[in-house]
Amino acid sequence: MNQSLTALMTKLNWQRTELNTHLQSVENESGKVKLQLEELEQKLNQSCVTPFLINPELEINRLNFIAQLNEQKETLGLILKKHQALEIKLKDKLHRTKTELKMLERYLEREQHNQQGQQKKIHEHSLDEWVIQKRNRYENQ
Repeated sequence: MNQSLTALMTKLNWQRTELNTHLQSVENESGKVKLQLEELEQKLNQSCVTPFLINPELEINRLNFIAQLNEQKETLGLILKKHQALEIKLKDKLHRTKTELKMLERYLEREQHNQQGQQKKIHEHSLDEWVIQKRNRYENQ
């Protein structure tokens, strides 16, 4: 039974490592998307400045550019939400895996403690038997 528990703990440790790695990569991707969103926001703020003289062709181009940036911003926002949802799922799985590992470790510690207690009782019992046998020998002599 200890072998199966040890194998399960090894599997959970590997799973925890994989989850940590995946979570780290998702967090890095989220950081990149956030930077892209900030850059788009800066571009939007710069392009929203209206000149004193309005040229219709330039104004149409500027508005198209702003619309395109807003679409990119919405797309990146959706991507960021997906990354954040994935981060939450990974953190939840990681938390569950860590909890399972702790529970198994505590169980193994209790089992070892119980086994040590039983071995100690067996040893004490055998010592008591030995003392009784020695006492019986001396009484019979």
